[in-house]
Amino acid sequence: MPSLKPKEKLIRLTEVIDKVVDASTVLDDQTRLALKGFSLYARDFLARSPKPNSYQITSLTSGLLDYWNQRIKPEIEIFWTELKNNGIELERKNPLRFALEKNRFRTVELGIDARNNWDELKKLDILQSTFSPSEIEKIDKIISDDENKRLAVLLKCLRKNDIPRSQYLKFGECMAYFANCNLFEKYFSTEDVEKLNEIWKQ
Repeated sequence: MPSLKPKEKLIRLTEVIDKVVDASTVLDDQTRLALKGFSLYARDFLARSPKPNSYQITSLTSGLLDYWNQRIKPEIEIFWTELKNNGIELERKNPLRFALEKNRFRTVELGIDARNNWDELKKLDILQSTFSPSEIEKIDKIISDDENKRLAVLLKCLRKNDIPRSQYLKFGECMAYFANCNLFEKYFSTEDVEKLNEIWKQ
């Protein structure tokens, strides 16, 4: 397939985004509107700019790829597969590669994504062709370790009935992680969860 010119590649990128967004059954309405809205903005800009400069192309491409570089979900893998199938070669900042290199997720949001979506993700052919069996095992362990470390923070604060000043931000992230991953019932009683919320408000 012949290489695409930068403007043509950018237009094709917006079309792939719209296709994946329209086919998704899990994207919330706000995210769906934001992604398609930026695609429309990019196409409108390119229609008004017959010869966009390299800075404009780079800026638009970065904006369009931001969501697709910052999440760990099945539709993310579908998106990058669609790009490849359409002959669109773009650099991917894969958060799972970062996790493999650093033994951790870059943000709590990515940790939440990984915890909630990994079982489904690792069944995908594209993921199995991207990562070796040992890398998939390592990601399993990183997710498990992330959960256990966050559990340890919550248990320590619950036992002491206090949040050390240096741990306050970490505690908030752990609470968000457990809430978004539906983990409170797995480890804590209702009374313990109430107590965790109480010490958080102190």
